[in-house]
Amino acid sequence: MALADKFVANKREFKIAALAPFIVITTTLIILLFLANTNLKLTISAVLFAHTAMCSGDFGLLSYFEFNKEKQIVTYDDVENKISYFYGKTSERKTT
Repeated sequence: MALADKFVANKREFKIAALAPFIVITTTLIILLFLANTNLKLTISAVLFAHTAMCSGDFGLLSYFEFNKEKQIVTYDDVENKISYFYGKTSERKTT
């Protein structure tokens, strides 16, 4: 589990922080899967499965951002108090 203590992140920043490790590690493991000998393929497959499973929380949070896309959501982690905050501001509608 990764936390960014006392760092406010918007949707774009969170997307980069969540997807970059997933893409890099998954791509590396898939390349290794094709290059490895038969004895290592099971180990690499297990690591790939475990890594993908552990990233499911990031995908859940990305889904939360997408579900609330009409709001300007930011997230903030407070490690000392063991809590994460999500603040949202609704967009103001222009009336004509």
